[in-house]
Amino acid sequence: MSKISKRIESESVKQDTKKNKNELSILAVANKVKESSKNFMEIEEKEVESRTGENDLKMFKETCSEVRRLMTDILKLKVSGKTDEETKKKIMEKRVEASLLFVTLKKLNRIDKLRLKKARDTTHDAKQRVDSFHLQLENLLYEVFHLKKEVDKCLEFKSKDEDIELVPVEEFYQEAPPSISKTELTKSNQHKLTLARLEWEFEQRKRLSEQCRNLEQNREKASNEIAQKQKQLESLLPRLNSILESTRPLQEELNLPVERIKFQKELALLLPDPLYILYSQIKAFIEACVLFYSDPSLQISIEGGMEDALNFGSKNKTGLDEILEDVDSAESDMEAEYETNKRTVTSNKMKTDWQLTRHPLRIQLTVERVVINFAYLITLNIVVVDCKPLQRDNGIDQHCIIDNLLSEIFPNDHGDESPNWVNCFQARSMVNGKINEQGKPYLWAQRLAGLDFNGVVKSTPQTFINTEFVESVVVALKNRINYRFQFVKVLHLLEKGELNLNQDSNAAFPATIYSRLVSWAPSSYEECIVTSKNLDQLLNFLEINPKALMFFKATIERESAKLLAIFVVPVDYPNSAPICSLELLWNGKHTRENSEIIRGIEAEVNVSINELPPQHKIDILIVQLKKLTLHLDLITEIDGQLMKRGGGSWQSQAKPEFSAEKMIPQLIKGHDRTFPTKYDAGSGFFLHQ
Repeated sequence: MSKISKRIESESVKQDTKKNKNELSILAVANKVKESSKNFMEIEEKEVESRTGENDLKMFKETCSEVRRLMTDILKLKVSGKTDEETKKKIMEKRVEASLLFVTLKKLNRIDKLRLKKARDTTHDAKQRVDSFHLQLENLLYEVFHLKKEVDKCLEFKSKDEDIELVPVEEFYQEAPPSISKTELTKSNQHKLTLARLEWEFEQRKRLSEQCRNLEQNREKASNEIAQKQKQLESLLPRLNSILESTRPLQEELNLPVERIKFQKELALLLPDPLYILYSQIKAFIEACVLFYSDPSLQISIEGGMEDALNFGSKNKTGLDEILEDVDSAESDMEAEYETNKRTVTSNKMKTDWQLTRHPLRIQLTVERVVINFAYLITLNIVVVDCKPLQRDNGIDQHCIIDNLLSEIFPNDHGDESPNWVNCFQARSMVNGKINEQGKPYLWAQRLAGLDFNGVVKSTPQTFINTEFVESVVVALKNRINYRFQFVKVLHLLEKGELNLNQDSNAAFPATIYSRLVSWAPSSYEECIVTSKNLDQLLNFLEINPKALMFFKATIERESAKLLAIFVVPVDYPNSAPICSLELLWNGKHTRENSEIIRGIEAEVNVSINELPPQHKIDILIVQLKKLTLHLDLITEIDGQLMKRGGGSWQSQAKPEFSAEKMIPQLIKGHDRTFPTKYDAGSGFFLHQ
C-alpha cells in the first residue's frame, strides 16, 4: 500500500509540476502579448504624431483602391473558369494580399481612433484651461466689483460729526478760548479746525446739559408745588359746593342764577357740534345785546336731562340691524304672505323712527313771548325748529300765533323738506312727513348750526359763521314775532266785527258807513280754491307760494247785499300786503270774471303797504276791509241812482232798494263805467280817481 501511495503521490507531484509549468508558460505568453501590444500602441502613437490625417486619408484611399483591384482580379480569375493549380495559387496569393490590406485598413482605423481620442483629450484640456481662466476672470471681476463697492462706501461715508450743527467759523473764533481755537494751527489745517470746533461744541453741550439738569430740578419743584395746590383745590371743591348749597335760599331770594349758569355750562359740553355752534353764537349775540342795548327780551338756554345726554351714545349704538331683528322675531308666528307684507310695513316704520332719533338736549330761544326750540336729528344730520307761545292769553287763538310763524323768514325757506341731499335716499316720502312732526328744518337754522347743504354736503359742521347773519336772523325773528302778536290782536278785533282805525287813517273814510263786517273766520287753501275759482289763477299770476300764506274768509253785508271776500295774508304781514278775491251776491252773482266793477274794487283794495305810514302799516288789513264796506255802500247807492235815471242797473224791482245817502257828483265815468272811489273829507264828495 505504501508503494502505491508513493506512486500516486509522485504522479500527483508530476501533474502539479506540469500544471504549474503550463500556467507559467501562459503567463509568460500573456506578458509577451501585453508587452507587444504596448509596443504596438507606442508605435501607432508615434505614427499618429509623425503623420497627419490627410496622409492617412490618402493611404486609406490607396489601400481601398488596391483591395478593389485585387477583388476584381480574383473575380476575373474565377470567371475565366480555369481550375489549374496556377490559377488557384494566384487566387490564394491575391487573397493573402487583400487580407494584408485589410490589416492595413484596421491599422488606419486604430490610428484614426487614436488621433480622434488625442484631439478630444487636447480639446478637453483646452476647455478646462479656458474654464479655469474664465473662473479666474470672474473671480477677478468680482474682486474688482467688491473693491469698487468698498471704494464707493468709503467715498460716501458720512461721519457723525457732519450731522452735528456746529457754530459758524467766525463765531467759533470769537467765542472759543485760545486753548481750543489754536488760531495759528486751525486756520491752515481744515482737519484740526474741525476737531477744534467739535471740542468747542462738546464744551458747550456739557454746559447746556448742566443748565438743563438745573431746569429739570426746578421743574420738578414747580410740579410738586402745583400738585400740592391741586390737592388743596380738590379739597376746596366739596367745601365750595357745600357753601353754594347753603346759599341756595339766598340765591333764590336775590334771583342769582349761579347754579343755573353752572348747570348750563355743563350741559353745553354735552351738546352735539351743530347745536353747540348755534348755542354759542346766539348766546354771544344776546350777551352783546344785553350789554349795549339792555334788551331783556332775548333769552337762550339748554333744555334736557344730563343723564339722558350722557347715556344717549350707549343707547343709540344698537342701530337699525337690531331693530329689524326685533321686528322679524315679533312676526315669526304669522303666515308667509301676511308676514312678509307686515314685516315690510313695520320695518319701514321702525326704520323711519330710527332715522328721526334726536339728541336729548335741545336749545330753547325765547324771543318776546314765543319760545323757539332747536333740536338735532342725529341720523339725518339736520337741525329742526318748532315754536310755541310762552304763555296763553285769554281770547287769543294760539294757533294763529304759531301758524307758519317761522316760514319765509328768508325767501323761499318754508322748512317742508330736508335740506340735506343725503336724506333724499332715506325713505324720502316717509322721512319728510315725519320730520315736520319733530319740527321744521329751515335753511337759516342749518346755517346757524354751521351746516351747509348748498354746496357739497358736509357731515362735520363749520366752526363759526358770519356774525352778521346771526344778527339778521335774530332781528328777523324778533320783528316777525312782534308783528304776529299785533296781527293776532287785529284778528281778534275782526272776529268781533270791529274796524277801528287811528285818527289819521280814519280821516280817509266818511263818518257813516252802513255796510258791516258780519263774519271773519280762518280758512285753508283747499277751501278757498273751491269757493273762489279764480284765486289759484291770481296766485299763479302773482307768483306767490301758498305755503307762505294764511287764508281767511270775510262776509260784509248791507241788508240784502252780501259781499264775500277771501283774504290771502302773507306770513310776513305787514311787510307784504294782503290780497283779496271778491264775490258780490246782490241781484245775481258778480265776480271779477263778469263784472268790471268787481275788478275795479279789487284793484282799489289790493294796495301797496307804501300808501300807509310805517307806524300804521299793521292796520292795512282793517283799511282794506273798511274800503270794502265803503265800496258796498257805493255800489248799492249808485246802482239805485242809475236805476232812477235809466242808466242801467242790476236791480229788477220798480223802486231802488237803497236810498242815496252819499254825495256823488258824477255817478259813472268813462267807457268802462267806473264808480267814484276817492273820498274828499273837506267837501264830503266822492270823486273819481
